[in-house]
Amino acid sequence: MRKYRLFILIAAAVLSALAAYGVFTAPRVEPSDSDRFSAERVAADIKVISQKPHSVIHPVERAEVRDYLYNRLVDLTDSSVVLYPYENAVEYEGTPIDITNILAQVDPVIDDPDHPNPTYLMLIAHYDSRYPQKVLDQTVLSYGAADDGYGCGVALESLSQALRYRGEWRQGIKILFTDSEEWKLAGINSALEHNPEIFDNVGLVINLESRGNKGPVLLFETGKNNSKTLALYKKAKAPYTYTFTTVVYEFMPNFTDFTPLKDSYPGLNFSNLDDINHYHTDLDNYDNISLHTIQHYGAQLEPIIEEYLTNHEYRDPNALVSDRSSIALTIPALGFFSFSKGGYLLVNSIILALFCLIFSFAVISGRIRPLKVLVASAKILLWALTALIIGELIAWVISMIVGAKFSIMGVVRGVQFDEWVMIGTAAATALIVTICFLWGRKRSADRISSTAIRKSASTSGATKYSYNLLFGAMLLMLLLSAVLLLTIGENFFFALPLGLAAASLFLWRITTWRGWLLPAIVVILLHAFSFLYVVITALTMGALGVLPLFIVIYLALLLPLADIYTRKEKNI
Repeated sequence: MRKYRLFILIAAAVLSALAAYGVFTAPRVEPSDSDRFSAERVAADIKVISQKPHSVIHPVERAEVRDYLYNRLVDLTDSSVVLYPYENAVEYEGTPIDITNILAQVDPVIDDPDHPNPTYLMLIAHYDSRYPQKVLDQTVLSYGAADDGYGCGVALESLSQALRYRGEWRQGIKILFTDSEEWKLAGINSALEHNPEIFDNVGLVINLESRGNKGPVLLFETGKNNSKTLALYKKAKAPYTYTFTTVVYEFMPNFTDFTPLKDSYPGLNFSNLDDINHYHTDLDNYDNISLHTIQHYGAQLEPIIEEYLTNHEYRDPNALVSDRSSIALTIPALGFFSFSKGGYLLVNSIILALFCLIFSFAVISGRIRPLKVLVASAKILLWALTALIIGELIAWVISMIVGAKFSIMGVVRGVQFDEWVMIGTAAATALIVTICFLWGRKRSADRISSTAIRKSASTSGATKYSYNLLFGAMLLMLLLSAVLLLTIGENFFFALPLGLAAASLFLWRITTWRGWLLPAIVVILLHAFSFLYVVITALTMGALGVLPLFIVIYLALLLPLADIYTRKEKNI
């Protein structure tokens, strides 16, 4: 039976990893002759947009991209497309720069007597590429294939798809391509200052960005009081978001065209995050684009856009305005989960109650000793902090070797093999933690069996070790969850594993079926693989230590849970 359960567990872990990284869950790339959103058609636009660098210091090349986008919009809409030029809008190294935004507006077909003035969905992307910057010992220029060729191409394809059902539109679309976003957000700021009418009756803003060239597309930021906006986001296929990233983004020195709009308009800000070494460099070119990433933009946007354009509820431009914020996350293969602040607090209260219940039962039944659990919790925290320090030291040493500028918990660029460093660090951490767990379990078993008469004493020692470690990890997660909930209002990355483990143990005890532990392990793995990918790609090598820190804490929970699940004894 133990081998049977062990085989199931290994298979479940492998399938969870594959599902989390999109092998089964990523949308299929649609060819150019498809009648659905096609990444290949988007790529055709990107090929033209990214032929040359077209930054703030390239007026001729920017004009070529602008003319191409203008003509594409005219061909699509067969209606008025307006250029908004701004002379001397900004200075770059003492030189005045002229910029030009592009606006296309397509009105709805269906009238609403209660709201005679139509509401609009606004898609925003910028068409300039990054100005020169130094990476290691070279000054490089981006071709803007991903940043923001992805955004421009996706906006064009999204409009093209929406026009297929224009007869059902109750709301309209505005497409705003901004100039010189990369340099002081000049385009969007000029529009807000000189032509605020552009934003009249805009009920929803969707900003399309790219940081890197590949990976899944993350809804990484929303406007304030986002409960209704996230309710709309539920329509997305292959959703991928953590509202925690909005909290983190507030503290980072990054800005997008959505930044000056997010306090005034309901909105969704999308971007892929992988790979930082392609971001704002000459590697951001057509040869390195990812059709899978582009298709993921479409998978999320298509149903949102259709719902917004065709549902009469959104005829009111304030339909998505709310006075409440929600907390949301996605779990691969399971989908999107959203909670009101009150609902989230209730969930945390239930998790606390479950933990207290199973902790008390384990103490009463003699499976754990509170002092040993407390010691185990302290050890896990110490191991995790040690892993954090070692991870940062590894990143620092590698950065020094390759000549990259190291920034602790900051963005590190120029380490071209950073993915392998991250994978190697994760694998090494997991291997070390597993070996330490097996050694600790064996030592506990040997210590008890050496002084006992019963043959089962060895098994009892191993089981008690797993229980103490498991409850030590749960106690640590509980404390960390409480601190995070009180400080930043989000703690799902600890509360979710804690809640699943507590619930599975509770169900096992009241039903006597140990199988409840398996789905808890699987869901924890789905969450961990997905969340840790976002963390490390967003924070990059500068935060390499965060990866082993989380792995230590997660495995301190998962390994004893898996051990208990695979034990051959009926009563443990």
